[in-house]
Amino acid sequence: MKKLILSTFVALVLMFSAYAVAVENDDATLSFSSVSIEDGVSGRMHAKAQQIYATGQQFFSSQMAQRLGFSQGQMQSSQNMQTPQSTQTPQNNMQNQKSQNQQNMQNMMQQGQMNTAPSSMPAQNVPMQQPVPRMQQEMMDREDLMDFLRENTFSVTDVSGLQEYVTPYADAVQDYLDDEDLDDEDEIYEAAVEWIWVSDSTLNGQQEKWLTPTEFLEETPDYDSNPVPGEIVSDCEDQANTLASLLIGSGEYDKSEVRVAIGLVNFDGSTGGHAWVEVYEDGEWFPVDATVGPYYDDDEEEVIYPDDYEDIDFDYFQDEEYSVVEIWYYYNNEYFMDMSSGTGDAPDNWDETPSGYN
Repeated sequence: MKKLILSTFVALVLMFSAYAVAVENDDATLSFSSVSIEDGVSGRMHAKAQQIYATGQQFFSSQMAQRLGFSQGQMQSSQNMQTPQSTQTPQNNMQNQKSQNQQNMQNMMQQGQMNTAPSSMPAQNVPMQQPVPRMQQEMMDREDLMDFLRENTFSVTDVSGLQEYVTPYADAVQDYLDDEDLDDEDEIYEAAVEWIWVSDSTLNGQQEKWLTPTEFLEETPDYDSNPVPGEIVSDCEDQANTLASLLIGSGEYDKSEVRVAIGLVNFDGSTGGHAWVEVYEDGEWFPVDATVGPYYDDDEEEVIYPDDYEDIDFDYFQDEEYSVVEIWYYYNNEYFMDMSSGTGDAPDNWDETPSGYN
């Protein structure tokens, strides 16, 4: 009994000594005192004390790890990576344990196991995303798109099928300008980037479906298929056509100074069809893209709000790169150009393209 009490006492001395040093350590790493067991204590008592010490050390290690932000699962992973050291002396064991704990924490940080930063957005907490702009593209290739438009546009003569979707003087467009009190291009764009990108497959149950600005602004909030009820939603071409309609319909720009572009783009290594707007100011064109804002992730089944998307201004892409591979068409309600053939009816300035394209 005396030997058990003595071994327990020695182990407690070791534990409290270790904890005191760990708490006072300023660099948030685990550090343990190299207190040795007194001479005269039997080998059996050494072993018993070491066992009690190891249990206490594991407890204090878990307390410190929690202070550093590790979850229970991460601490268990750290413990599983440790190697038993039953043949070492208590002093060497403590030094090796210190090094092992530090290495385990470093490994977990390198493996991305540290707690992720909380998100202030409505979506669930997710790891920090890449900075905006983040555009979404989902469109048929050039030939399939034109086949689709020939089969699905209105029976209007003397305009291309594309032009029917830019309607600056439609009641819905003018009402939106009035209801939202949009006085200039900056306010129009600020409203546009709040539209939520939703794929055609989710919203319309098919690969491609074009909506007029009236349908986009007034009807999509009430679609049964809208994954964000009450919000204006659709994909790139509907947002581009509506943004162009608002800019022209507001009177801020002449019809020769605003056009919708359709072509092939490459964003974050992904190439696909896309639609966006170009604006002509001071003798130069520059892109304006409404789809840099929130989008619905079909896999996660939630709306993703890109970091700092609200900081993207109307003229952001005057100075930033916009990765265009190929332009297929330019158009608005008045003019049209097929860029592959060079045909169409448009002002001379439409022959130019933005200098920021690469």
